[in-house]
Amino acid sequence: MSSAPAPAAPRPGIHPRHPGIGCSTSLIRLEGDDPEVGGLIVFFPSGRHLDLSWRAVQHITPTKEAALQYTGKLVEILNQASGQGDTSADEDLRRTNWVSVTAAVQRIILDFNSKLSAAVSAKMAAEFDPAWPPKHKPKPH
Repeated sequence: MSSAPAPAAPRPGIHPRHPGIGCSTSLIRLEGDDPEVGGLIVFFPSGRHLDLSWRAVQHITPTKEAALQYTGKLVEILNQASGQGDTSADEDLRRTNWVSVTAAVQRIILDFNSKLSAAVSAKMAAEFDPAWPPKHKPKPH
């Protein structure tokens, strides 16, 4: 009769049932009321999580290069932790599909740009048309 191996002890400060432990790396877009602020949180297989945020009054372009830069920052943070002896950072570096992370970061940036465009359009419409937004929708004929 074989028994399952004991689960690894979680890192200090990480709840044993943290959603990222043992799972593949996942990203969640951070949202708020200010359309000029964007960000994301990344959950790694070890349970570590990192967040990145930014403020921009214009679109972030080119999005691919920005995604590569933000992903590079995540790798840099993990490399620093690894250099300080954090073995879970090594595991996170190895187990993460960085191409997928970069694509997900780019998608988050594209969504941020869309949200920013919508906010700017609404602001411009309100400045040039005091009746904006309409209080009622016209009935189709």
